[in-house]
Formats: sequence, structure tokens, C-alpha cells
Amino acid sequence: MQYGYVKVSAAIPLVSVADTKYNVEQMIALAHRAYDEGAEITVFPELCITGYTCGDLFTQQTLLQEAETAIAQFAQATSVYNTIYIIGAPIYVCGALYNCALVVQEGKILGIVPKCYIPNHGEFNESRWFSTGYNLLRMESNIQYAGQSVHIGSYQIFHTGRYAFGLEISEDLWSVTPPSSTLTLLGAEIIFNLSAADEVTGKHDYLRSLIAQQSARCMAGYVYSGCGYGESTTDLVFAGKAFVAENGSILAEGKRFCLDAQLLCSEIDLDKLRMERRSNST
Repeated sequence: MQYGYVKVSAAIPLVSVADTKYNVEQMIALAHRAYDEGAEITVFPELCITGYTCGDLFTQQTLLQEAETAIAQFAQATSVYNTIYIIGAPIYVCGALYNCALVVQEGKILGIVPKCYIPNHGEFNESRWFSTGYNLLRMESNIQYAGQSVHIGSYQIFHTGRYAFGLEISEDLWSVTPPSSTLTLLGAEIIFNLSAADEVTGKHDYLRSLIAQQSARCMAGYVYSGCGYGESTTDLVFAGKAFVAENGSILAEGKRFCLDAQLLCSEIDLDKLRMERRSNST
């Protein structure tokens, strides 16, 4: 963070569904690029370690174990960097499966945040595999994951010592009461969203407006990373959407339907956001 600005990035790796070895290699390559670009925090898409469109493979123990191994590999490969990475993975806890975001820095998993709102409408059927993160709100103890003791729970605030950020996952943003609204009231200045929004007529423009409006409502930075074309393996089409917004304005936007990996970088003016919050009594 220099002169009140924080450099962030949204990474969209090439993904092969259920191939965690390939996926983590692609993610590590983008993690290196993000570090070279000077990004302080980088967010990857929803369930990127396995792929979002695994379907009933999510119930297989082999896939879950391979995902955990891949997470450990990613943490080890990025342990020499102070960049914060936010990655998506399915995690089995207390007899239920959760769609999660993991915060990784210098080889350590700083926290795990489960998705709160699980869509079960239209083209989405996530409730077939995943449970709501609200089930873990009362969980106080840590879990053992990828060889580390890590706290898992919704509505976590992560402090870097210079600013605070929070996480929500895809459908959370579309809900009546997005977690980002509560996270903002708890002090989050930047919200990161790991997503797998597909392409439907008119949806892109609506999503773009939704991200801008939520950043304005929260007077916050908002960084969004969506699944790329490699997820287009069933009846859904994914374009690899990426956005960086600040207090109602879209600062940067990724290229849709790109056949290569993407890294969208931009800078968020935290000093400006803090000034806005100080002068707004609501």
C-alpha cells in the first residue's frame, strides 16, 4: 500500500474440470505473475482448484483429497511471496460439504470462508452437493486442512495491519442481504468475490451494474473473479468475467471469452474510501 492505494488483481486461470494437478499448476503460474505485477491481494474464481462444473464428482473422496493436496502445493509454491491469494475449493467439514474460499499468504492458510447462499434455481443446482455456510456460524474450533490448523466460518474480517477485507462467493452478492453489507459494517474496506456466474442473455450487464452498486452501497472496493471458458463443459457457458470496482465506479474490466489465462490488475484508493466513510453518518 503506497500513498493510500492498494493494488489488487483478479486471476482467471485455465481450468480442466476435476484435474487438480493441472489446475494448481495454472494457478501457481498466475500467482507468480500477480506477484511480479505488484498485486497485494489476488482473487481466483469459485472452486478453481477442482473446477466449478464437477457435478456429482464433488461427492467423491478422491477429488476432495486431491483438492486438499493441491491447496497444500499452492501454499508451498507461494510461500516466498507476501502477496495474499484467495482461492476456491470444496471442503468437507462435520459431515457436510462446503463451497469455500481460502485465504493464503506466505504458505499459511489464514482462514476459510464458506459460501452462505447456495443457489437451487434456474441452471444452478448447488444444493445437490453443498451446504450453507450458515451451518458453521457457531463453530468455534479450528479444523485441520492441508496440514494446518485453520478457522472456518462465515463473516470473517481479515486484517493486514493497513486495511481490512472480507469475502463472499458468487450467489452471496445476488442475495437480498449480501454478506458484503455486513462485512462492511464490521470494518471491511475491500470485498473479494469468487464467482462462477455463467452467460445468460442480459446477465452480464446486470452483474456489472450489481457490482458497481454494491461497491457504492458499501463505500468499498470490490474485486470479482469469475470462471473462464474451461468450465464450459456441460450446458453452461462461462466467459471469464473480472471486475475491479470502487465506490460505484468500475475501475477495470477483464476481457470476456478469452481463451488464455487472465490477470486483471488495478488500484483501489483506500484514503478516498475512508474519507467518504468518515463523512457519511449512515
